[in-house]
Amino acid sequence: MEQQTLMEEQGSVRVHHNAPLTSSELGGLWRTNGYYSMLQCFFKQFLNTLEDQDHRPLIKDALAIFQTRINQTSEILRAEGQPIPKGFGDEDIDLGAPKLFTDLYYYYYNLNMVRIGILLGGKNLSHSSRKDIREFYAEALVASTRYYDRISEIIQKKGIYIRPPVINTIKAADVVKKQNFLRGFLGERRPLLADEIEHLYFGVENNRIGGALTTGFQQVARSEQVRAYMARGAEIAKKHVEIFSKTLRKENLQAPMHSGELLTDSTIPPYSDMLMMQHVVVLTGIGIGNYATAMASSLRHDLSINYMRLITEAANYGEDGINIMIENGWFEEPPRSIDRRELVKEPVH
Repeated sequence: MEQQTLMEEQGSVRVHHNAPLTSSELGGLWRTNGYYSMLQCFFKQFLNTLEDQDHRPLIKDALAIFQTRINQTSEILRAEGQPIPKGFGDEDIDLGAPKLFTDLYYYYYNLNMVRIGILLGGKNLSHSSRKDIREFYAEALVASTRYYDRISEIIQKKGIYIRPPVINTIKAADVVKKQNFLRGFLGERRPLLADEIEHLYFGVENNRIGGALTTGFQQVARSEQVRAYMARGAEIAKKHVEIFSKTLRKENLQAPMHSGELLTDSTIPPYSDMLMMQHVVVLTGIGIGNYATAMASSLRHDLSINYMRLITEAANYGEDGINIMIENGWFEEPPRSIDRRELVKEPVH
């Protein structure tokens, strides 16, 4: 691993300083390691139950990518003397369990996860300063974008790709002349902006994927507490889909719809309750970030107020999920700074 070295003169002596990981680099590597450890379990189970032979090479390639990223992040963290996430392993999946999700869902899930990987990889790259860390994320992004192109292509060839709406637009550039451009509650509303349509569309799309996930988890969770949590998540996702879809329909725009079943009727758990809870908590946090971006990009008051309300609901749901994980001893503490208030309570040696 390449290390940056700072040189400073102190008389005739040169002191070498190896640049330590910054907090953003440490946090990013830790999250990356845990994220791909989690996905690896799901893709292993997918591969074991997949019927569509066209998808199989992509699932295998994804598993190879996940293992590479787990190995690389573990190596960097180990070299820096930092803890490596325990993550998840074969003990968290049952490869003998029947398939819980359909082959159609596997495609949509795969597409959604690589989108998330590109999003997180870009953020981690832009927040990294050390050369070796930048190179790691840059290479990961290249691999992810190539993979995204492949999965997008095969979904389109199969005729199951759901495209965002195409709109008629004003052909000449102009400037806004009235402040009612922002109006969303009283009086005449302006048509939706392209950016606003984009976020509403993906709000529906992501909640349909998440709603199917939590509904499936509800079917197979061993713990009554986890089943109840998943049922609540499925209802929240359904509600958010309806809010975004209604807004699109008012503008005579079609909300995205999947044709075909996404779930089977299996009630045999292929995943541990801990793995399922982790997945939903992670996706909830990512969803909150997506809503925040959407709120910042939506200039109509009714849209921004909606996002604010939904962020609060999602945040409460995510917090309750973390509390369930803590209660069951499932929540692995991310890297944090030393609590010096606790240090002063230690006995003097």
